[in-house]
Amino acid sequence: KLILLDSLLQEIMANQPKLAGGVNGSDSESIHTSIADLSKFTFMKVLSEDTDRKVVTVQASVSNSPHPAILTLEKPPFTSPACQGILSGDTVAAQQFSNDIYGQYSLQPAPLHNTVKCNIIHPATEKHMEKYLSSPPHLIVETPDLYWGVTRPHLEQEQFSLQWVYNVLDHKKEVERIIYEDPDPVTGFILAPDFKWSGQSVSDLYCLAIVHSRGIRSLRDLTSQHLDLLRNIQKSSALAVKEKYGLEMSQIRAYLHYQPSYYHLHVHITSLQFSPPGSGCEKGHLLETVIANIEMDSVYYQKATLPFVVREKENLYKKFMDDGYFKEKDEPVDLCSREFELGSCSGSLKFWEMLGRAKHEPCGEFWETTYGESAWRLAIMCLSLGDGVDKGRLVGLALSSSLTSMGSINDENTEWGEKVAEVGRVVKAHLPTKSAGLLYGLFEEHARVRRGKLDGSREHQLYRGVLEMEEIMLRWEEEVKEGRPASEVKELLSKMSRVKFPGWEQFSLLSDPTPLTKLLQFWLNISRLQKLRRTGWVRCGVREPETVAGHMFRMGVMGLLVGGEEAAVISLCHDMAECIIGDITPHCKVTQEEKEVKEDNAFKGLVKELPGHIVRELYGSFRRYEEQREGDNAAKLVKDLDKFDMILQAWEYEKRDKKGAYLQQFFESTSTVFKTIPVKKWRLELLSSREKHFAEA
Repeated sequence: KLILLDSLLQEIMANQPKLAGGVNGSDSESIHTSIADLSKFTFMKVLSEDTDRKVVTVQASVSNSPHPAILTLEKPPFTSPACQGILSGDTVAAQQFSNDIYGQYSLQPAPLHNTVKCNIIHPATEKHMEKYLSSPPHLIVETPDLYWGVTRPHLEQEQFSLQWVYNVLDHKKEVERIIYEDPDPVTGFILAPDFKWSGQSVSDLYCLAIVHSRGIRSLRDLTSQHLDLLRNIQKSSALAVKEKYGLEMSQIRAYLHYQPSYYHLHVHITSLQFSPPGSGCEKGHLLETVIANIEMDSVYYQKATLPFVVREKENLYKKFMDDGYFKEKDEPVDLCSREFELGSCSGSLKFWEMLGRAKHEPCGEFWETTYGESAWRLAIMCLSLGDGVDKGRLVGLALSSSLTSMGSINDENTEWGEKVAEVGRVVKAHLPTKSAGLLYGLFEEHARVRRGKLDGSREHQLYRGVLEMEEIMLRWEEEVKEGRPASEVKELLSKMSRVKFPGWEQFSLLSDPTPLTKLLQFWLNISRLQKLRRTGWVRCGVREPETVAGHMFRMGVMGLLVGGEEAAVISLCHDMAECIIGDITPHCKVTQEEKEVKEDNAFKGLVKELPGHIVRELYGSFRRYEEQREGDNAAKLVKDLDKFDMILQAWEYEKRDKKGAYLQQFFESTSTVFKTIPVKKWRLELLSSREKHFAEA
């Protein structure tokens, strides 16, 4: 039977050796240096209990200390010597009942065989109390967007101190408990018994492998760069456990928790005869499976959906509650991301305005190309890569590069870490949670690749190459303006080959530059859109108006967040033919039918000599925009984004130029065209702000 709480406390005090001293009440000295008995602890309340494991956690006050303590009391498993000692005359037996051959007894063994294990935390903080306080559990199904939007910001703000971990790793504490150590700073770790293990029987063996490498928070951070570390833990831990405790590799389980109780990577190693908390499917991830998943996809855990349990007492539960995670989920009432359909849209509208800065601000001291225009060309380069890569991820990284323009200063004048933090604050303050998480995660990843901190994936290698390709093209364009012959493209072709754009095999193996030259010519053709001012603004006398590339850039970001990858790609391609025929407007005396034919022929001419998969991606996206087929929700959304970006830009110019409502015609021409719920809401919010602005003026 489970021994009552008072009995457990009495047993602990009875079995402690009676030494001089007691609990040291000084806050400057740990009580763990002088505990001889538990007479200075006074029971306050039960925080939680587990009848299956025979564990109870209590809160207690401590004499001469203003801080409470947490005591976890556990009956350890029976050992053979304990069983032999219990079956003796020293054990008092009191019969509870008997029936035929069956009887039940309450036994009081001698103290030697009636040990209770006790873990003590003092001083215990509110976070410790929350951790141990019993509370109803809930299952969170965490997508990558939820991780970046809800979980990650919470963890950065409210995690436990890791000092005790560093004390172990630095040999300042618990040196005598170390079972095995590999001191390598990258692939090494310390293997030590977990406090949950009594150490008296291998049947409930419980050890922890704590890595030496700092900065790896959890499963979410693991990539192919960490495979050597994980394999080392897998192999070396098994050998150490076998050598010391006699358990074969097939008799132990090694697994990681998600979410972990502390955010420094560690692996749990337990006997298969023992099922400790956290070894179940909702929290435990077998090390063998983790390794296999990363071997299959180097960024598997950055893309995976990872369920975990959170309790109502935890602040993380409150974060998900505030985000609306636990509200009843209806099907989206429109064709867009549901989070843009509900609630206020003022933050989103403000964020779209902030992207307008990227349309107009040069991306470097020596370049005329703006952040937005460069991001647009980067995205098109990513769409020009070979098959078999995650182009949606690459396009997202390319578009996120424009966020460097946000905040007080750009990346030329600040550290990347500061810029990432600044961008994180901006997106979280203005966008719905999932979209903020997605965009922040992409920008943080872009920053890592820019700094050369690749995760080993093919996508990171390619994106790094695309970034370098854009730098070379920007420099080449400036040199051409200064007199360099435009035909000198050998450096560009060589870089294209190293990045492995389609045609690199012919260039490197056969010395045939033709396929790469055709792709480069396509890029140079569409790059005219980085200089082509939109006709409507020029006709109305707008000073320094946006370019066609800048227009498609902001549409691409809106499309990515509101409609996903397909909407982003359609946005990036829909006006591409204008590099050949120009920006034709209703004032150009060209019928709609003539305009459509001109655009289609121009687009075909642009891509006709490119590899088939690029034609399918770019021309196919253009046709989806033009045809507006029934059920093509992404194309319908982009049609709305096209008109909305126009009136948003008109509003930005009106505010900047202080000439009144001089672009009213753009608002009148779009008054009845919008069909999607988010864009309708943005339009109403924009019109309200505009009306208020001019009324105050």
